[in-house]
Amino acid sequence: MRLLPLLLVPGCWLDSDVWDPPDDTGLFEMGDAVRILFPSDGDVAENPVTFRYLTTEEAVTVAFSCEGWGLQETPIPVEAGSHAFTYDFLGANRTRTVVLEGHDAEGRIVARDTVAFIPDEGWLPPETGFNRYVVEAINDTSLYPKDGTWPYCWSHDGDDCGAAWGMIWGGAYLGMDLFPGGGDCFCSGHTLEIFLDAYERWQGQNDAPIDDPYGMLTVDDVDVGVFYQWWQGFGAGDFASAAQAFEVTGIGVLLQPDEWDTAVTGDFVNLSRSTGSGHSVILVDWVWQRDRIVGLRYYSCNGSGDSHPDPDDPDIQYEVSGPSFRTEWFEGYGGTVLPAYLFVGHPWDPADLR
Repeated sequence: MRLLPLLLVPGCWLDSDVWDPPDDTGLFEMGDAVRILFPSDGDVAENPVTFRYLTTEEAVTVAFSCEGWGLQETPIPVEAGSHAFTYDFLGANRTRTVVLEGHDAEGRIVARDTVAFIPDEGWLPPETGFNRYVVEAINDTSLYPKDGTWPYCWSHDGDDCGAAWGMIWGGAYLGMDLFPGGGDCFCSGHTLEIFLDAYERWQGQNDAPIDDPYGMLTVDDVDVGVFYQWWQGFGAGDFASAAQAFEVTGIGVLLQPDEWDTAVTGDFVNLSRSTGSGHSVILVDWVWQRDRIVGLRYYSCNGSGDSHPDPDDPDIQYEVSGPSFRTEWFEGYGGTVLPAYLFVGHPWDPADLR
């Protein structure tokens, strides 16, 4: 995803008068001329992001950049003191590294400060275990924007879809490209795409070799083998699911109805409806009525969904085709989801299976 390259665009502005910082005495060390105070490394900051920074007399102009892109048209004149600079990132929900440079009157760099943080738009809170990486993949709007860029397409309806696998980018496992992407998606293809993406993220962040398997899960299992068949629902049981794919290959568990309250964001769910249709989804949260679960909020490749996980988000867009969020209720509570045919799967942390 590209960054907005110019300062003077809607949603991107400079305002040095909006913030009155605390006493900054002692924040600078000898020779420092610029200092980013907010955000800090690892922060999740609401997008557009307002950077708060300090300068000394050594710096007469400053310039922000992000991974090689300038965030303003020309360097910003400054005087010693506190300042604020606001920028609207298009590449949100992933780590961005921003550099602030201070220049002297001749334009020479006299100081530099760097921060790595995440601009937040429609963010699912982090999880633990393997679900952390599932949520991280869902949050990655550079790959899976929730704006209709990569629409829902079900080839069995006669639609001219990009590929038969239902994946936007495709899927790889243990370094082998198994499924091509088609630039569109359907539910069970996309949830499998997210699962495989999440495992690659787990490998990368846990120093695991690319050929290190997820427990005993083999390439043959995933490549239209037993795991794939249970996930997609062919060649397996009458009511196949991701949960049963986890159990059959020993990498997770099928949660029973009396265990549903232990499910967490990033668990994989297959549901059936009284209309005769079904869906492969990833749990965001349960819908409760008093002490009873009566529905669920989920993420998937939907024919029509919401752009943000929070249905009350003021920036939400509705009727989004492709990666998006939806809420459905159980039969008897205003919806058509059949609790008797709802399968909830929790994947184990791969670290516990090594």
